[in-house]
Amino acid sequence: MTNDKITAAGGFGNITVDILSGHYTSAVNHIRSGIKILRDVYYDARCGIFRHPHLLPSTVSSLEIKSIRGIFIYLHMQASTLTRVEEVHVPAHRPLEVPETALNFPSDFPESFNSISEAANSLSALKRRYIIHYRNIMQAVSIGKAPEISEYLFQQIGLSFPRWCAAFSRFEESRRHLSAGEQIGIKIVRIHQLHMVMYYEYARANERAIHRNERSLFSWDDYNNQFAEIVTLTGSVVKIAQILSEGNPIPIQPFFCLDDGILAPLYEVATLCRDPVIRRRPVSILRSAPRQEGLFNSHLLAMAAEKAIAIEEAAAAAAGSSAGGEGAVLDYSCIIEAESKTQIPETARVITQSSQVPDSVRLVYAFPKFDLVGKKLSLTIGPSTKREVDIPWPALDFLVDAGR
Repeated sequence: MTNDKITAAGGFGNITVDILSGHYTSAVNHIRSGIKILRDVYYDARCGIFRHPHLLPSTVSSLEIKSIRGIFIYLHMQASTLTRVEEVHVPAHRPLEVPETALNFPSDFPESFNSISEAANSLSALKRRYIIHYRNIMQAVSIGKAPEISEYLFQQIGLSFPRWCAAFSRFEESRRHLSAGEQIGIKIVRIHQLHMVMYYEYARANERAIHRNERSLFSWDDYNNQFAEIVTLTGSVVKIAQILSEGNPIPIQPFFCLDDGILAPLYEVATLCRDPVIRRRPVSILRSAPRQEGLFNSHLLAMAAEKAIAIEEAAAAAAGSSAGGEGAVLDYSCIIEAESKTQIPETARVITQSSQVPDSVRLVYAFPKFDLVGKKLSLTIGPSTKREVDIPWPALDFLVDAGR
């Protein structure tokens, strides 16, 4: 193994040890250091090697650099989500490539993918390219042209993504007999395919509303069937994985990986779906299957989801009984205090269907927040896009207080 590969493996090794040891502060710092290094890596076409201004040249292949960078970007996104701080700026375009300026989105997909990993990597890269490409172009257009260009770009994405779906569908049809591992892989790709479709509609509706100075009519309630399908797929993934683990002489607990899996989609079902039955199924799955996907931990997300659901449904009940009705501004401090002291039993639920949770109390954001400086952990909720509330979670401060 070359020194380059030892260095890369060592970087991932440090992050893995930090995460599995519960040293999240150290893990985030290692991730940020890796992103800083990769940000300045460039390809020297004259010598056919990758260079860095302050490090020795690297002989790793373009494919390896691309893979390493993809993992670090994913981990960096997790770190930014958990800390609410993007300390390291990731350029809008990849340092190893020329920024895209054309209005067309990628459509050069194969007739059929050759493997599950090819399909998964293609979908992950495609999602990033859509976001980066859209952002690059919208930053360059005039305010007057923005509505027209935005609509055109979403139309292009709408034409591009079905081609990826067709290639994946043909691959699925070609694989008649799948191993347990392959079944897991295909189900995870399907989960992210569903997630991509929903977020395309969400982003398109919101961008259109912004440019027209209107209120977005998008509702997550329209996607309850998709949420339910994601939960079913993830439940199947966990069940197959548990069967495989039981067959090992030494069962592996928890399951660990450094790339995107099922935790983020499951958590989003719990916090974005308002159907009281569907949104609670992910919590059960998160609790039943110990998993660590990068910085995301299944048990932590299960506890955060339970809190978010309880707060939102209590707010819905308060809004329904208040004199001001749906439009009233709620006192979340009272709701949060009540939630922290009592646990509402399953039999005492007020909410029986998603329509009973009015838009005025739906949280636009709910996620654990790591304060690496203050060594504290909280649950940050967003009652609106312009307002956030940090709920202290002292029982879990040890996750960011532990160090190496």
